Amino acid sequence: MTTPQFDTLRAAKTLKRGGFDQTQAETVVNTLDQAVNENLSTKADLNLLRSDVKQGFIKSEAATDKLRSDTNQGFTDANAATKQGFADAKAATDELRSDTEQGFTKSEAATDRLRSTIEKGFAEANAATEKAFTKSEAANEKRFATLYRYLLGVGATLVVIMITLFLAN
Repeated sequence: MTTPQFDTLRAAKTLKRGGFDQTQAETVVNTLDQAVNENLSTKADLNLLRSDVKQGFIKSEAATDKLRSDTNQGFTDANAATKQGFADAKAATDELRSDTEQGFTKSEAATDRLRSTIEKGFAEANAATEKAFTKSEAANEKRFATLYRYLLGVGATLVVIMITLFLAN
């Protein structure tokens, strides 16, 4: 299709009939012709514009697809990093739990050894005390028996003295 043309001759004749002189008519027509030709779009201009817009949409769609792909990859990477972080935290927690259990086991064993040592010490101290008490009791009984015999001897002697004194009087 051809570009529609602004008919300058016809426009100039119309202006002259309307009262414009030749110079005025030519000035107005040239101004209009320049304005129309500069701003008038042809079908080719529109097709070029349509092609540019279509290319823009294609590029925009490609950029959107790339952004979508990058975003999905980012989420996938973040998800993997999060899972790895949880796995690392679980491993550290399991190691800490194991270390704590081993610590408690060692502490419990040390406590049992200490309890056993203390109980053994108490048993030995109790046995030594019992032995000392038994020895002391035996020594006391021996002393009491000696004292008893002595007192019996003294008492008997006193009785004899008293009887002698009584008989002597």
